[in-house]
Amino acid sequence: MSKKYLDGFKPHGPELVRGYTENGAWENLSYGDLLDRASTQFPGGIAVIDEKTRLTYKDLRKQVDRFAIALLELGIRPHDRIILQLPNRHEFVVALYGMHKMGAIPMLAVPRHSHRELSTFFSLTEAACWIVPERDQKIEFEPLIKQIRSKFECLKHVIVPGNGKTLPGTLPMESLIQDINLEDYPDNYLDQYRPDPNDVAILSPTGGTTGLPKIVPRTHNSLIVTNRLISGDLDETDSLLQATPVGHAMAMQGAVNSAMYKGATLVLESIPRPTEIMETIQREKVTRVFLVPTQLEGVINHPNLKSYDLSSIKVLGTTGAALPKEIAQKASDYFINLGCKFSGSALGASEGILAQGDPDAPIDQQMKTVGRPVTPGSHYKVIDNDGNERPQGQQGELVVKGPEVFTGYYKTSEEETQNIFTPDGYYRTGDLAKIDGQGYIRITGRIKDVIQRGGETLVPGEMEDLIRKHPSVESAAVVGMPDPKLGERACAYVVTKPGKAFNFQEMIAFLKTQGAGVLLFPERLELVDALPVTEIGKIDKKELLKDIEKKLKQEKII
Repeated sequence: MSKKYLDGFKPHGPELVRGYTENGAWENLSYGDLLDRASTQFPGGIAVIDEKTRLTYKDLRKQVDRFAIALLELGIRPHDRIILQLPNRHEFVVALYGMHKMGAIPMLAVPRHSHRELSTFFSLTEAACWIVPERDQKIEFEPLIKQIRSKFECLKHVIVPGNGKTLPGTLPMESLIQDINLEDYPDNYLDQYRPDPNDVAILSPTGGTTGLPKIVPRTHNSLIVTNRLISGDLDETDSLLQATPVGHAMAMQGAVNSAMYKGATLVLESIPRPTEIMETIQREKVTRVFLVPTQLEGVINHPNLKSYDLSSIKVLGTTGAALPKEIAQKASDYFINLGCKFSGSALGASEGILAQGDPDAPIDQQMKTVGRPVTPGSHYKVIDNDGNERPQGQQGELVVKGPEVFTGYYKTSEEETQNIFTPDGYYRTGDLAKIDGQGYIRITGRIKDVIQRGGETLVPGEMEDLIRKHPSVESAAVVGMPDPKLGERACAYVVTKPGKAFNFQEMIAFLKTQGAGVLLFPERLELVDALPVTEIGKIDKKELLKDIEKKLKQEKII
C-alpha cells in the first residue's frame, strides 16, 4: 500500500517522527493493531457493553473485520472520509474500528450536531459515507438525512444501525455485517489496508463554544500515546464508563481507546443522567469513572445517592470543564470513604493536550491546577505577547509541544497554520495559565474570552472565581455584553444555592471584601435557574451571549 498521507493533513516531520519513536512515546501501532492484540490476548473478555448488547473481544473483532470488508465491497477506499454520528451504543465501536482496519478516515460527530455543523463537516471532508441513527432519544434524523443528501453529491452511502427496518435509501448496518462471510477471504486480507501509524486516525471537531468548529486531524501515534498514559495501571479486569457522547474527542482520548489498549471493558451509558449513571455503575461493577462536572454534581447531590452500591469504583475524576471546589470536596470525601481514589481535574483538548494531576495530592491543590504534562518528550510553557517565556508562577498564554499534539487544522493554509503555532513550533492553546515550580498548570482564563471595556482588558475567569466564593452562589459565568460607548461591559450570570438570595449590590460589596478592584466588577447581574452547557459539560457562553444581546435589544440599549 502507498504511504501517501491524507490530503489536507500536515504530517509530523521526519526529525519529530524519529525523536518520538526513539524516546518511546510512539509505538508505531494503529488502532486496528490494538483490537487485534486485545482479541488475541483476551478473546473471551467482554470488550463493550451497551443498553442491549455485550460483545467479547473475539466477537467484536469478527464484527469489525466483517464491517471493514463490507465498506470495501461498497467501494469505500483508504483515505475516504466517513461521518460517524452515533450515540453511545456498540455499533459506534464496530464502525470506528472497522474504518481503522480498512483505512477509511472517521470524521467524528455527536447526535447534537445538526444541519449547520454537518454542512461544515461535509463541505470540508467531502465524505462519501455517513453512519447515523434513525433516532436518538427525542432527535429524529430522517429530515436531516434528506437535507444533507440533497445538498452534497459526495455522499454515496448512508448506513443506519439496524437489521433492515431502516429509512428509505439507507443501508442497514447489521445486514451489511451479516452478509460478509470471513471464510471467503484470506486470514490476512485486511493487512494490506493497515494504515501508517503516522497517518490520520480520526478527524475531530474542536469543542469550542463560539462559532463553527474547526477540524482536527489526529494520527494513530499521537492518540495512542495518550491512551497508554491515561490507561495507567488498568488491566483486563477493569471496566470504564463512557457517559458523555462517545463521538467526542474526549472519549477517544479516554475510555474508548484506553479500554482497547489494555483489553478492559468499555461500558457505554446511553442516558447520561445521574440516576442512570449510578444504576449502570452498580449493575456492571464499573471500576473507572470520569464525568463532566455537571454529571458529578448531579451524582453527589442525588437524593438517593447512598442507596446505590458504587463501591466497585477504583478511580473517579472529572474532565471537560472546571470543577467547583465545594463539589470536589464533597465528592472526594464521599468516594474516598468507599475506597476510591478521586483524581480531580485534568487538561485535554481535541488538538492533543494532556496534563494529569496526582490523586494523592490535597484536594485544594487538585482543584487549583489541571495537573502537569505526562507525555515523554512534551514541553508546556507560558509566554507573553512577544513570545518570551514567562517566569514560574507568572500568567501568560499556555503553549505546548509534544508527541500528543496535532500539527494543524485540516485543510488550512500554511499561513493559517503558522498563526496557531509559535515560530519554535509550540501550539498556541489560547488559554491563560500559570505554571509553578513543580510543573503544575493552573488555567486562569481564555485569551479570546477576555472582555475589552474601553481600553481595559477584563478576564472573566478571574471574576467567576471570586463570585463563586460567595456563600449564596452555586455557579457563575461572566460574558462580555455589547456596549455602544465602551465596546463591551461585563455581565455575570449566577445560579444561587437553594433558598439563597443574591443581588447586584451584594455582589459588588463581596468582591470588594475579596480585594477586587474595578477591573473585576461586572456591570450587570442576571440570576438564572441553570447555566447552559455544551455536550461535554462546558458552560455554553455562546448561548449566554445570545441571551444578553436579546435582553439589551428589548431594553433598547443596543
